[in-house]
Amino acid sequence: MVAVLVLAGLPVAQAPRAAAQGDNPVQLDVTNVTPSVVADGGPGEVVISGRLTNTSGNRIDDIEARVQRGDPTSSEPAVQRAMRSATSTVTEPAFSPVADGLAPGQQIPVELRIPLTGPNSLQLTQPGVYPLLVNVNGVQAVGGRARIAESRFLLPVLSTPGNPAPPPQHPTDVSMLVPIVDYPRLVREALPGMRPVLVDDTLSTSLAPGGRLYELLQAVTDSAPAGSPLGSALCFAIDPDLLITVRAMQGPYQVQQPNNTLAEGIGTGAANLWLSKLREATSGRCVIALPYADADVAALARAGLPDLVNIAMDGADLLKDKSLLGVEPRSVLWPVEGALADPASGDLPRTVLVEPQALNIPAGSLDPVRIRGRDMTAVPIDPLLTSALDPLRDTPRKTTDLSPPGGQLESAQNALGALTFRATRGSVGDATSVLVPPRRWNLRGDDLRTLLDGMQHLTDAGLIRPRALPEPSPATLPEADLNYPVEAGAAEVAQPVLKQLAEQNFKVGDLYRSSRRDPSTDVEPGRITTPLVNGLLRGASSAWRGKPNAAAHWVDLGRGTIEEILDKVRIEESQTPLVGASPDSPTPLVVVNELPITVAVVFRIPQVPGVQVQDDFGGVATIPANGRRGFWLQTTAQRAGTFTLDVTMTTEHGTQFGSTKRLSYQSGNYGPLILIITLSAAALLVLMSARRIFKRLRARQRRRAAEQSGETDETPSADPPETAQIATTEGDRNPS
Repeated sequence: MVAVLVLAGLPVAQAPRAAAQGDNPVQLDVTNVTPSVVADGGPGEVVISGRLTNTSGNRIDDIEARVQRGDPTSSEPAVQRAMRSATSTVTEPAFSPVADGLAPGQQIPVELRIPLTGPNSLQLTQPGVYPLLVNVNGVQAVGGRARIAESRFLLPVLSTPGNPAPPPQHPTDVSMLVPIVDYPRLVREALPGMRPVLVDDTLSTSLAPGGRLYELLQAVTDSAPAGSPLGSALCFAIDPDLLITVRAMQGPYQVQQPNNTLAEGIGTGAANLWLSKLREATSGRCVIALPYADADVAALARAGLPDLVNIAMDGADLLKDKSLLGVEPRSVLWPVEGALADPASGDLPRTVLVEPQALNIPAGSLDPVRIRGRDMTAVPIDPLLTSALDPLRDTPRKTTDLSPPGGQLESAQNALGALTFRATRGSVGDATSVLVPPRRWNLRGDDLRTLLDGMQHLTDAGLIRPRALPEPSPATLPEADLNYPVEAGAAEVAQPVLKQLAEQNFKVGDLYRSSRRDPSTDVEPGRITTPLVNGLLRGASSAWRGKPNAAAHWVDLGRGTIEEILDKVRIEESQTPLVGASPDSPTPLVVVNELPITVAVVFRIPQVPGVQVQDDFGGVATIPANGRRGFWLQTTAQRAGTFTLDVTMTTEHGTQFGSTKRLSYQSGNYGPLILIITLSAAALLVLMSARRIFKRLRARQRRRAAEQSGETDETPSADPPETAQIATTEGDRNPS
């Protein structure tokens, strides 16, 4: 019979309301199945532990449960159905009481025990992989007694009690990836004058003991230590962007707040602890690097962006950095959704892990092949084992969400069941079955230990044989064509987003080409530009497949940081109006460079009627690192007035630094009009002076003629001498 123990002696936890399984009002979270693999010499019963949580708004009474089983799976499709849908059961033991009632939000621990054989049991009579159903019933306020919760998973049975079964003649070779991947979090890396900024601080929880990323490492260290046979079959798949984010958290960093302010980050201690744990877990093991930020290299290649593909793949070099990990990653690519479109786009590794549906190979084959026309090996991923580890594999959320979203232990049990089936009834010959979990693996530490311990049990029983991740030489392999799935292309990051990403990447490359190391600071331009490209690649992350708005948002965040950097090279504001004292007075201009690298700039000034500006200096002009430089723009005014000059500073290829400055230039040059007026006035003055002199000469000649003819009076004239008369008017000059 089924024995049910409710651990009533423990305090009852009031859990927050959670999403129920399907439409069920109660959530059943299975936390332990003992034994996870049934074998001769083990216990004669299965013990299932877990928690029941009332996620409805009503009380549920008279709760009871039982464990049912279905027929053993006989084919790979049957295993898939057992993991994905409600299969029929063939045993129905009696229900056993669990609890008198469960209030809304209430959570209780529960333990179920069911014998393997005998009456009111699982009635196991032969080895196989059995689907189990944990069926919980209760009485609701409306509708009466009904199923209120359930859990389904596989139970591998190697032998029944007292009937040991021989192991298969040839064990199945098995290798498994351990993904160390999160979501993009880093809005901005540490740059000169700028502290790193994260979009939130949830990563600090994941890095701390009890968090997702910490528990993955701890479980591997505990159950598959380095140097053990099982440990040699594991290969860590690490996103370099996660390492850069953790390094940023090791120092002072800031976190964006909902009100657009910044707060101090609190994850420094967790970051230091986790990075130390990662070094311990990966020491001496297989490690592969994902493209930076787990960028979708297939989408980048299909968009015609091979440079960005290469930059994303260069993230592998970060794993070699001793300040981060200090390991030599294998030359293996695990593309998004296990699909690759064009292996000729970019410098890709020689081995690629792909889904069988992304290759033109015989159905059911897991044998490695050479990609046609390329010196590259394609290693098929085992689809059965991948489905077991990833309940979201056949959904649009397969690369974007944490998986499994719930039922983590069920996922581990399904993987053990799928492995057992592969080793006993679904052999793939000499090929290695490569287990590939979801990228953002959400398995709890205890559940991963269950999986690894179960794999060790299968190893000891002779069913599987741990093997290193295969990297066969393509020279001896048969060729096959790639087959990029239509649905994979439909989920790619949208082309308009990739176009914007490419435009911003050109600006970063232009800045790099226009910069050089300054001896005074000894900073390479790549120290500035590499974080900028990294920020853009976060917009092409697998996390945003099927989410164009999220991808566009992250590209826009990268664009904002690029603009901040470009604005650090700017034209200084003039505090006084610019006045030209002469027609060709030069215009002063001061450029400030707040970057720790020397930058080459070009001035671009549109033509303005009435003034000519010579804005080139025989080529580009250089601005020293953390310095300033003055320039004189040769300005020639063709007339007087106030002119507006728009001065833009760019790289040689047109990427703009800072904002366009509008200068007001005043000129006192009135041009040829002033010359004409001056000459006219001078000519008039000469004419008037000549007329006056002429009149004086004529008057003097008349007086002399009169004196000589004796017509003058002998009496002395009473008039004053001529020299005493001052002509002030025309009448004075000609008295009547």
